[in-house]
Amino acid sequence: MLAGLSAEVAFITWNMLLVACLATPRDANCSIVSGKCPNTGYLLVQLNTKARTAAAESCCTRCGGMPFCSLDSGNCYGSKRKDYYESCPVTVSCCAQCDGLPFCSPVSKHCYASKRKDYYTNCSSEVQSGPQPALPVDPEALLNSVDSWMLARMRWTPDRQQLTGLLKTYDGFDRHDAYDNALAAIYLTMRGKLREAKAILDFFIREMYVGTPQGVALETDSLPSNRSQFALLIASYGDMDTAVDVGNNAWVGIAFARYAAASGSGCYALVAHDILAAIHHGRGCDDGLGGFMQRLRGHPQNTRSTEHNIDMKSLARMLHDEALQASAESFISSMHHEYSGGERAKYLIGTDNGEPCNANRNHWPSGFITDTTFWNVLADGDVNAPNGDGPQRMAKAMGSALQEVDATDVFEGHTYHGVRFTSLGSGIQWENTASAALAMAHLLRTYPQTLDADPNLRELVQQRLDEYRNSIKTMLSKYGFMYASVHEGGSDTGIGWTYFVKPHLAATAWAGMMLVHQSGSDVSVSEAGNPYAVPPQPVPYKVDALSESQHCIDIHNR
Repeated sequence: MLAGLSAEVAFITWNMLLVACLATPRDANCSIVSGKCPNTGYLLVQLNTKARTAAAESCCTRCGGMPFCSLDSGNCYGSKRKDYYESCPVTVSCCAQCDGLPFCSPVSKHCYASKRKDYYTNCSSEVQSGPQPALPVDPEALLNSVDSWMLARMRWTPDRQQLTGLLKTYDGFDRHDAYDNALAAIYLTMRGKLREAKAILDFFIREMYVGTPQGVALETDSLPSNRSQFALLIASYGDMDTAVDVGNNAWVGIAFARYAAASGSGCYALVAHDILAAIHHGRGCDDGLGGFMQRLRGHPQNTRSTEHNIDMKSLARMLHDEALQASAESFISSMHHEYSGGERAKYLIGTDNGEPCNANRNHWPSGFITDTTFWNVLADGDVNAPNGDGPQRMAKAMGSALQEVDATDVFEGHTYHGVRFTSLGSGIQWENTASAALAMAHLLRTYPQTLDADPNLRELVQQRLDEYRNSIKTMLSKYGFMYASVHEGGSDTGIGWTYFVKPHLAATAWAGMMLVHQSGSDVSVSEAGNPYAVPPQPVPYKVDALSESQHCIDIHNR
C-alpha cells in the first residue's frame, strides 16, 4: 500500500493509519505495528518491508541522533523499551554534550568522569570540531556565584540594618517562602556570612513574637522562653500562602539552630527551642506511631507527613531532645514499605487525614515519592529501625528511587540529569536533585556496608551522583543560579502542582550546600554541608540558652 511513497509521506500515512486504528470501534486492541486486530480478526493493512523502511527513515530523521524511534508516536528514545521501536543510525558523538568530562556512553548519552564500562567513548581521543563550551569546575568559583546571586536578592532598609522582607522564591512572582528563606539562611551560615543569615532570621523573629501574627498563635506557657506571645510562621509572604506547616517551621528551627551554633548565640538557640516546643505541643502524637501532624492551618491538617517528620527528627537531634527525636524516628520507620514482591522499597507519604493522630497509612499516590527517601537518608531518618536494619532499608529505597525517578532534560544546548519530584511527574526538579546528590554522597560515606553486598547498587549510586552533581555544576557555571525546572512547560510533580522554569531560591541554596558537602568524587565529604546534620559546633543547650539575654527577641518586639 505504501510502496513507492516518499519517506515523509510514508510516515504521515503510517500515522493516519494509527489514528484509524485508535478510532476503530470494533476492536480496542488493534495494533498499527502488526496491522492486526486480534479480537475480531480485522486486518487494517498489510504493510510491505519497503513501506516500513521508508516510515522508519522518516521517523529517525526527526531524532537528532537518538538510537530508537517509535513509528506509533514519532517519539525518539535513548533505549529500546518496546520491541517494535525502530533502530536509528547514531552518527552524532555523545562527547559533544559532555562539557569537558572525559567519557560518555554512546547508548545513554550520559557523561562520566571515569570509564566504568568498556564501551564508553573516550572523549579526549576525539577531535572536537568547533568551539566547545567551557565548564568552570572550580568549586569556590561556583560557590561565589551562588553567594552573589543570593545576596543580590536581599532588600535592606536604608540604614542596612535589617531586611524589608524575605528573599523571593521565584523571579517574576511576589512569593517569599519561609522554607526557601530558611534554606538561604542555612547556606549563608555555612558560608560564614552570618550578618546576612541573621537578617533573615531577624525577619522571622519579628513575625513569630508579635501580638497580631499572620501565623497561628499558640499557648505560650510551654515555651522555654516564657514569652507572652508566639506564633508559628505561614508558608509564604507577599503572594501569601497562609497555611502553617510543621515542615516549613522545622526548617526555620534548623536555620536558627545552625546559626546559633556558628555564632555562639544562646538567644537564637532559644528561638529554635521555642519552635520545637510549639510544634510538639500543637501537633505532637503520643500513640504507637509517634511523630507530628502536618499542619496547624490549611488542608490536610491531621495527616502525619513522612517528610515533615524527617525535618523534625533533624531539629530535635540538633537541640539534644532525644524523646522527640525518637518519636519522629518511630514514625519514619513505620512508613517503610516494600513492593514488587520485595524487590523494591520506599517510604510512604504519611498517614491519612481525619481524626488527629490516626494511624492509617496512606498509600496515595501509587508512585514513588522522591524526598521521603533521599531526605530520609540525608537525615539518618530510619537509621534506628527496630530490627537494626535501618541503613539497609534506606539503601534499598535509594536504589529503588534511582530506578523510579531518574530523568533527563535538554535545555539551551545542554543535557541535564536529575530526579523527578515523584515517579508520576515529568521533568527534573532541581531542589530534589541537589538534595539527592547530598544523600548519595552521605550514604557512600556513612553507610558503605549497605553497598558492599551489592556492587551493582554501589555503581548505580556513584554513577547517578556523578551525573546529577555534574549537571548542577553545569547549570551553576552557565547561569550562576539554579532553575526550579528546565523542562518544557515546567516540572509537573504528578501530585497537583508544577515547578516553573524560573530561577529558584530553594534549588540554588540546595546546590550551594551540595558543593559545600562534596564538590566532586575526588574530594572528601564534609558533613558541615549537610543541613540535617548536627552542626560542627554544638547548639547551646536549652538551659544555657535560658541563662543568656533574650536581646535578639526584645530588640525586634519593642
